[in-house]
Amino acid sequence: MLEYAKKYEVKLKELFFDIAFDPFYRFEAYMCYRDVFSLPENTYNSHHFVSVHNNDILGMISYEIKRPENSVWGLHIIHFGGPNASCPYIFGKDVMTAVKDIFEKYHFNKLNFSVVIGNPVEKTYDKLVKRYNGRVVGTKEQETRLMDGCLYDVKEYEILAGGCFNGKRKLARTQGVQ
Repeated sequence: MLEYAKKYEVKLKELFFDIAFDPFYRFEAYMCYRDVFSLPENTYNSHHFVSVHNNDILGMISYEIKRPENSVWGLHIIHFGGPNASCPYIFGKDVMTAVKDIFEKYHFNKLNFSVVIGNPVEKTYDKLVKRYNGRVVGTKEQETRLMDGCLYDVKEYEILAGGCFNGKRKLARTQGVQ
């Protein structure tokens, strides 16, 4: 179940300390260093949620908000527990809920996000974009250096609310609902 991450900030800080230098999580930070984890005091510039099951944090889903453009940037998804992480199905459902909420609950117009090429989640993002009629915007070569010291290419995606939920909006207009 998705919950507001601020409620779990102390535990999240511990989890991020635990993975700080774990090679498995080298793709998580998009950079060659680590900041100490903290959450903002409000939800104006970003949203942060945790996926919780039986009082355990499975992972975190967050994104930055560009209010003037009514869009979201930088989808940040992390499933804690490494390659043997528990409850991947539950976490996956929570990720899909968070993505749907961007458009249906919070009414943002566009979702932009990217992935370091080589990250195991890249295939999942490709499927997500296809499912929601999004597109690969392009690839930037040697765009980021990770903690292993290597330069990596980055693939950028976008999903528009109109493409994603166009069928629902057309149905609502024909029924007189706005």
